Amino acid sequence: MTIRQQKYLIIFLLIIVNSALSTLFIYFTHHWYAFLCILALDSFVISSSSILLFLQRMFFKKENKNIRIDPKNYLYVVPCYNESEEELKNTLNSLTLQRTVSGDKRMLFIVCDGTVKGKHKKPKNDLILQNILDINQESHITTDLILKKLLNVQDLGEVYEYKTWDGNINYIKIYKGTYKYLVESIDFVLCIKQNNYGKRDSLVLVRKLCYGYNIGREDDSVLSMDINYIFYEKYKKTIDYIIGIDADTIFDYNCSYELINGLESNPMNMGCVGYVDINTTRHKYSPWILYQYAEYAFAQCLKRYAQSNITHKVSCLSGCNQILRVVEETCGDKILDKFYYLPNENDNIFTHIRSYASEDRNHVCLMLSMYPYVRSVQTLDAICYTNVPMDWSVFLSQRRRWNLGANSNDMMLVHLPGINIFEKISALINVITFATSPFIFIATIYFIKTIITSPSMLMLYLSVIIIIPFLYALSIPIFIKKQSYTYYYLAWFTFFTMCSIVNLLTYFYSIIHIDVMKWGKTRSIEKDKEKNKEKNKNNTMILINNKLELEQKSYLEEENIEEDIEKGNEKEIEEKEIEEKEIEEKEIEEKEIEEKKIEEKEIEEYNDEEDIEKGTVEEYNDEEIGEEIDEELTEYGFIQERERETDV
Repeated sequence: MTIRQQKYLIIFLLIIVNSALSTLFIYFTHHWYAFLCILALDSFVISSSSILLFLQRMFFKKENKNIRIDPKNYLYVVPCYNESEEELKNTLNSLTLQRTVSGDKRMLFIVCDGTVKGKHKKPKNDLILQNILDINQESHITTDLILKKLLNVQDLGEVYEYKTWDGNINYIKIYKGTYKYLVESIDFVLCIKQNNYGKRDSLVLVRKLCYGYNIGREDDSVLSMDINYIFYEKYKKTIDYIIGIDADTIFDYNCSYELINGLESNPMNMGCVGYVDINTTRHKYSPWILYQYAEYAFAQCLKRYAQSNITHKVSCLSGCNQILRVVEETCGDKILDKFYYLPNENDNIFTHIRSYASEDRNHVCLMLSMYPYVRSVQTLDAICYTNVPMDWSVFLSQRRRWNLGANSNDMMLVHLPGINIFEKISALINVITFATSPFIFIATIYFIKTIITSPSMLMLYLSVIIIIPFLYALSIPIFIKKQSYTYYYLAWFTFFTMCSIVNLLTYFYSIIHIDVMKWGKTRSIEKDKEKNKEKNKNNTMILINNKLELEQKSYLEEENIEEDIEKGNEKEIEEKEIEEKEIEEKEIEEKEIEEKKIEEKEIEEYNDEEDIEKGTVEEYNDEEIGEEIDEELTEYGFIQERERETDV
């Protein structure tokens, strides 16, 4: 069954289920309690989590914050794609100014995922990067060039190759240097990929290199050996942590410090996620900002906060603000092989979705299943600021990926081994709640109507389940996450008046576009008119641009790779030397022939001159003889005349 056919089958089943439940509820409104098993599932989980968190806060003392004094080795990983120059610069500046402990060794590892240009943006990412890093290159307006300028890179870089998840060879160019901002500086490695293979490819590449360095892996890869040398030159010892950040995110001054503290709170913690706040410097009171501000706060301060404090199994470590230990459980070959799995045509649609959406959640779910003893936690003290969508097209595209990615991974959690029962139940409830969203929307309207028109004590008692999450949400700025009361409650009011409609719209958009295996407008790029515009929706690798060998060769030629010059051109140089010798010999022979011809011509000319001289002498002699004869004749004639005169 193709991806398109699976899509229509899913839509058909969802229409049948939601229509049947809605019809039954409308006809049997007075027997509403029969539908509580579906209506109250999500509310029951949220209310239970709220109560447990309240009890924990009341009866268990909060642990004192650790003050870190031991230096650590850590690497910032910054994957970028189509961000603007301003976003990239703000991200790098915030990382440069992070709070550190004396003796900390840190480095930036920036991965530019191909040379692309964001939609409605003039510069491409490679140009932006080269501009930030100040690398002297051609003036193509691409993100990598801008990064090079911003990072003040002067060298030409080294070109390497690595194998992607579809078995193809992708070429990357590595630069290194030091980025300076104000009075602080930080070493960096800039990696520019020739072709775009997605964020997952970048994460796997960096994690594999870091883990290989830590275990002292020696292979035939030139890339691995050179990166190991760069890491050793910087750290001397192993890399303790990888800190992940998106290229459009700004870290608070204490963010890295608090991430390390959160991870170090327990030796079994393999991953920790911070608090993702919204950048409200622009359009602070816009409905878009207010709605998403409350949504982010409620999701992180309730669901994720409960996972961290109750089960210690946070199922999603946001890629824009996370830290991982560089160990086998997070970066080993086993987990990366599963995480880097490329779906084939026979895999179901949910496997395809997991391959491109919510890669951070997918990595954590695999880790929790493969290594049940590990813990993943959250710290609300590590704060970062991110930009959120400000129009419907980008917002819906983002929520499509989030909805489909989260539910696809929850479906996987239900049947994966090693997952505790509470996480399995919670994941199953999430999937059921999302699948029946239209029915829950209709039933909620009728339920409220019934409470108003014909209330009963049972309804009032059960409505408490719904009221508890509201009360918890109101207490967040007081007890959980300190923030402005006025702004939070304004955002809270905006969210709870709009969330039902917005959730329903994102639900329908997600289901209708369930077979679109790409990022969509969240990462839209400006396409070249000359490029091929054909789309294959059945192929998960729509993000992957499989280049021809000729393009790879031309790329190598343009970059003047030294290795190819040394290896591939030796024969050509020898042939050229032989040809040059032959040409020299021919030239010598031609010169000798020309010299001989010139000598022959000179001899001929000399002979001709002698002949001419002989001819002139003979002519002169003939003239003298003729003159003597003439004189003799004239004398003889004169004598005859005199004789005649005498005779007369």
